[in-house]
Amino acid sequence: MLATSSVTIESRFDGAVRRVIANVPPGNIYSADVICQLQAALEAIPRDPEVRLITLEGAGAHFSYGAAVEEHTREKIVDVLPRLRELALEIACSPVPVAALIHGCCFGGAAEAVLACHFIFAANDVRFALPEIKLGVFPPYACALLPRLVGQAAADRLVLTGEPIGSRDLAELGLTTFTSKPGELHTQTDAWFRQTLGNYSASSLRIATRASRHRFLRHLERDMVEYERLYLDELMGTYDANEGIAAFIDKRKPLWRSR
Repeated sequence: MLATSSVTIESRFDGAVRRVIANVPPGNIYSADVICQLQAALEAIPRDPEVRLITLEGAGAHFSYGAAVEEHTREKIVDVLPRLRELALEIACSPVPVAALIHGCCFGGAAEAVLACHFIFAANDVRFALPEIKLGVFPPYACALLPRLVGQAAADRLVLTGEPIGSRDLAELGLTTFTSKPGELHTQTDAWFRQTLGNYSASSLRIATRASRHRFLRHLERDMVEYERLYLDELMGTYDANEGIAAFIDKRKPLWRSR
């Protein structure tokens, strides 16, 4: 087992599975530091040619409450947001399939990272949401990923309402490979791996992953950068975006001015 201050890497099935676990109690907030640690782990693991699956996880009762809102002020976000893009692209372009094991709360920036994964395994207690609009902002990378995954109508629902959905909704959207009871998520993941990827050639699996994702990845980075610029150059120039972030930090209701 390898560990940094916030991210643990564990090996399963003689190294064929690598668990990448955010461990920042109580909510595994995706701060800039945590994002960088996750990205570094996901970049390094595929160098081992025997790895067949990477799992992205959160320790404790929740996968993640999302990104650190305190880092979303006008002064800080210009440095933080591109790091989340790099993490999402690292996952989306990984030569080794990445499976997100989600439970409890899975919100915001962490949910955007989950959407970049090849597989999503969900506990039936999960609450999945992109609540950024409630803070006067929006999830730029989900805007690039969701239409590719679930179509425009479902993308609009998730991005524009910010309302949480559960494991049944995720399954109906086709986002999850399976759901389980919270205490059985790892057991079911192990069983799934034994029946599927664990039996396959690691090198063939990587080539198949590249082929399967070819169309999905086409122009993905371009779209992410475009929505990121919209966020940084236009959105963060508005009063309401800055008010929404400030209100959340101050734990008060935002006073919108529609400008």
